[in-house]
Formats: sequence, structure tokens, C-alpha cells
Amino acid sequence: MLSTPTPILVARQNDTTPAAGNKLIPVVVGGPQDTFVPNQISAAVGDIVQFQFSNGNHTVTQAAQNAPCTPLDGGINSGHIPFQDGQTTVGTFNMPVTSTYAMFLYCATGPHCQEGQIIVINPTDAQQVLDYTKASQSTEKSIDGTSVIGGTVAEIQLANAAFVPAPAMAAAAGGGGAPPAAAAPAASSSSAVTAKAIQPSSITNVTG
Repeated sequence: MLSTPTPILVARQNDTTPAAGNKLIPVVVGGPQDTFVPNQISAAVGDIVQFQFSNGNHTVTQAAQNAPCTPLDGGINSGHIPFQDGQTTVGTFNMPVTSTYAMFLYCATGPHCQEGQIIVINPTDAQQVLDYTKASQSTEKSIDGTSVIGGTVAEIQLANAAFVPAPAMAAAAGGGGAPPAAAAPAASSSSAVTAKAIQPSSITNVTG
């Protein structure tokens, strides 16, 4: 007697697996005012968030939702990246997205976080961004990160940036020209991502 073979079920990949991200998402840090523009984005795993540093001296530092303006242990940190009048290049921090959970980041320079310089990646809703901004403004001081982690410090030509630098007077009035901070710590080899793989024609790794 012949037995009936057990059918083999093959799932279609596009039924359960979302498309991998491959976008470069620019975010401007600083400028006439101490802000992230935009201050909330949606990003897929595999996307690269490229933080472009405008007027002033700023960081991109990750915090926990319930501990704003304080670096998350092992979290993202760009170190301080300044932009001065007359520069023809723009410092960048290229951060690969590895999760779609909400990520909370701030600038650790001076009182910038208390002034509301924060960004949320993949927020659950707009209210979460408003609540995190208010919580940041309620803190007394910002704590700086200790090392570059979670991305690559690089640079692009100003002509390729997503912003036009603010005039010198506007930059000073907006508070973006914070006193120069200590030089950014060297990124560890285990946390750095090769910037050339992101945009070979316009990104140059910073060395030295």
C-alpha cells in the first residue's frame, strides 16, 4: 500500500520579510538654532542616517527614553563635530539603522539638550517626541559621551549638504556657536562603519 506523501509548504519571502532598507537619510544638526532638522524620522533596518553638522559645535548622543540628556551605556555617540564659517566641507556622522525600535538622541554640547535639541528615530507617534522634548527641557545639565560608537565620522562637500550655512551673525544669535568642545575621541574599530560603502562619490573618511 502506497502512503500519501506529506506536502511541503514553502512560504513566499515577501509574505513575511520586509524589504531591507538601503536609503541615506540626511539630518541637519545645528544651524541658526540648536536643533535637529527634522527632529523625528522613520528608518528601516539597513538605512543609513547621515547627520550633517551645521553651524556651531554639536554631538549626536543616544539616551534612554526615561533618562534624557544622559548617555545610554553602549549607545550611539558621534563626539563633538564643529562647523565654522568659511568651511567648504561638512562633518558627518553616518549611523546604520539596526533596529526599528524607537531611538532617542540628543546634543551633549552645553545646554543644547535643555533647549530641546533632540531627535527620535522611529517614534511610536508624535506625542512621544513632544514628551521626550519636554523631559529633556526639564533636566539640569547634559552629560557627554566618552567615545565614538555606532557609526563613522566622515565629511562631505558643502555643496552636497542638505543645508546652507547660516550667516555668521545669525549663527551667533541662534546659540549654535557654542564654545569649542574637546576634540572627538577616536572611534573604536569594532564600532566604526566604512563610510565609502555608503556614498563613495561624496563621503571622505576623516583620518588622523
